[in-house]
Amino acid sequence: MRRSKRKAIQNAAAAATISDLPNHITCDILSRLPLNSIFACKRVCKTWRDLTLEPCFAKLHLSRSPLSLFSYRHGDSNIINSPSYFEILQLYDPLVLVRQNATMKFRTEIHFPHMHMVASCNGSILLSNSSFADDLIIVCNPLRAQQFILPKPPELELPATNKPAYTSGRKTALLGFGHCPSTDQYKVVRFTNSYRPARLYCDIFTIGIDDEWRSMGDTGQPPALIISQIIFLNGALHWIGSDNSLFVCHFDIEREHFRSFPLPSHIGTDLIYLVVVDDRLYLHKGHSSSIWRFWAMKDSGDFGSWTLEWVIEEPIICKFKGFVRPLKMLKDGSLLMAFHDISSGEPVTKITIASYNPRTRVLKKNKYHVILPSGKSVADIPGFFSPMDSFK
Repeated sequence: MRRSKRKAIQNAAAAATISDLPNHITCDILSRLPLNSIFACKRVCKTWRDLTLEPCFAKLHLSRSPLSLFSYRHGDSNIINSPSYFEILQLYDPLVLVRQNATMKFRTEIHFPHMHMVASCNGSILLSNSSFADDLIIVCNPLRAQQFILPKPPELELPATNKPAYTSGRKTALLGFGHCPSTDQYKVVRFTNSYRPARLYCDIFTIGIDDEWRSMGDTGQPPALIISQIIFLNGALHWIGSDNSLFVCHFDIEREHFRSFPLPSHIGTDLIYLVVVDDRLYLHKGHSSSIWRFWAMKDSGDFGSWTLEWVIEEPIICKFKGFVRPLKMLKDGSLLMAFHDISSGEPVTKITIASYNPRTRVLKKNKYHVILPSGKSVADIPGFFSPMDSFK
């Protein structure tokens, strides 16, 4: 009797498959896989495909997915409807980068040849085809194959007294992209600098809510000239502004409120970049071609708590003629970085991954690199959430 029961249990176990697992267990397993494995599993059956679209899966995946490097290749302008696509490189720790199985490619239906990445938020990418941010602006999520074309922003009409004799330099514009956790809304913000006198104008578009851009007009902010990339962290956009001195500017996405904080005088004013490493705000300064300094905001929200954390002095740095972007701290204490090298003189950018160990003072280049026709990448965690879900 016991033998027959044991045999029946064995037969039942042999007949069971992974498809018989409860959905929450399958979801947990899928969320732990690298992107290429997840997309292979999506093609196995409709049930697994639908599981990857569930909010619970998106939350689990976001909590476990490593920081990744997004690159964008626009379509060939000489070929009609040439497809554009994203490359996503997941930066695992310890770092093992094998190009053929670590990089995922996602084609898009965007066939505009001059689009470039501007910013990212929760794995969604902001694209624009104009340095003045006054033409085509697109938000897309490569993992979900979703995209949304924003209405054309309004043309900034400057007062007659504010227009110089030449028109090519009368204004510049930069875009910011952020998320409001309390309302689950995504906002695209356009900041426009005008000159003579210097002013900072602001327009806002809330995805899924606004039908057209909302203008805040002249913000009245003293640091009118934006001299760094606009980055998103902890519910706010940050950038470095200039008005005879340097400030870190802060724009609260939810409240749509501006603040600014002066930089400490000992940091200086030359070649300062604003970056995010492990959810902390950093100032990066290239003092010379062979010395890099990094200040961290020691206490979140305290713009007077800048602390010098890393100083990199390596002869190998001289080989890179572009700029460096810190990405994340590895478990061994090394700083992972992406080098954007433009030394070839060609209209392309070579991106190389490297790590710097402050204890051994060794800069180690990884074999992985990518060459882009237009030179920018963004670092973010790929997400299966999408701003376009707000339309449902």
